Amino acid sequence: MRRWVWVPLVCAGAVLAVAAWDEAHHAGRVHRGVWVEDVPVGGLDVDVARDLVLRRARAEERRLVVVRAGDHTWSKTAGALGLTVDAAEAVEAAYRVGREPNPVERVRQRLSLRHSAVRVPLRRSVDETELVNFLRTVSSAVRRPARDGRLEVSGGRVVVVPGEAGVELDPVARPVLRRVLVSGAREAVLPLRAVQPTWTAQRLEALGIREPVATFTTRFPRDPDRTHNIALAAARLRGLLLLPGQVLSFNRAVGPRTKVAGFREAPVLVDEELVPGDGGGVCQVSSTLFNAALLADLAVVSRANHTQPVAYLPVGRDATVVYGLLDLQVRNDGPPLLLWTEVSGDRVTASFWGPARPRRRVRLLVTDVQVLPPPEGEVVRTDPRLARGEVKVLPPRPGYRVTTVREVWEGGTRVRREVVARSLYRPVPRTVKVGTGDLASFPAPRP
Repeated sequence: MRRWVWVPLVCAGAVLAVAAWDEAHHAGRVHRGVWVEDVPVGGLDVDVARDLVLRRARAEERRLVVVRAGDHTWSKTAGALGLTVDAAEAVEAAYRVGREPNPVERVRQRLSLRHSAVRVPLRRSVDETELVNFLRTVSSAVRRPARDGRLEVSGGRVVVVPGEAGVELDPVARPVLRRVLVSGAREAVLPLRAVQPTWTAQRLEALGIREPVATFTTRFPRDPDRTHNIALAAARLRGLLLLPGQVLSFNRAVGPRTKVAGFREAPVLVDEELVPGDGGGVCQVSSTLFNAALLADLAVVSRANHTQPVAYLPVGRDATVVYGLLDLQVRNDGPPLLLWTEVSGDRVTASFWGPARPRRRVRLLVTDVQVLPPPEGEVVRTDPRLARGEVKVLPPRPGYRVTTVREVWEGGTRVRREVVARSLYRPVPRTVKVGTGDLASFPAPRP
């Protein structure tokens, strides 16, 4: 019995001895039979194994990946797309094979390595910042915005111009490209998806816009620059949809009246006098729109009159605009409307089109007209726009205080009467302007 008690102890001692000898024999080296994926590192010094696996990892990071998205192609290294292969971690894991803390398990693993190899995987990670930056480039290249359908007035009727679907990079392109990088593949096909327009032909048809609701026209003098500005402002308004509850802002729709925006210098009203200024003539478009909006029974949110009466409209019926300061804003409290503006010859016309509505008539009245006499005496002002020493005399002009009223009639019954605007045009005394400008800045008189 005593002999059989000593047998396990002897065996255990032998195992420990073998384990100790094996550890000393392979100190600093990876055990034989260990691979890092397809790289044999068994029996190699750790530093040699690390260099060998590092070259394998760097080769993978330099792998050329062809990325396709629609008709576009990019060739990038996997590393440039964000792939990182961790060689050091894999070699460390390979070195730990057969070096379990339990000596019995260590021996078992070492014996197992004699018959079957152990392959340690390389850990691959993708830098999301690099990946996203590249996908932004792809997205910008392939993106084609959807084109909304629109309504146009042609031949006296409203027609629907269909829109067009766009295309953009599908959000699943990110995981698709990540999988390609990690898998070692050399080609990635990124999916695209269609983007439908907001305003489809069906949605536009459903608005039911068929008939003219209100139209107003004013005439302007045939000055090329003024005509250009009027036509440009009208083009920026043409085709705007005004849905129920929406507010139409003239300044937002037309934008700044600058040379960069395409506007030219033409006469504008400054200090009760017409002088050259950017966007001259735009106020005639806003005034025409104001009258059409009143006739279409739109609510007036914001409106200001000129300081002096204008030649193309009665007092109380104009609407001046200054970008960033004075705006014409009207709100649609009824069914959907289409604004259509046109310039023909010396006329600018603003029209609102909408669904068929009960027979309605809108009257605009200017009431409570008060004439304000010009102040007595005269005012002397310097004017840098005049040559030094030049004198210009402006006659006195009366002012006006008026109220603009809208009446809405249905059939033969007046259903509403409301004040839509109050206007004050300042009286102007006799004004003497004395030039202070530099003569050198003015052109010489023609012979």
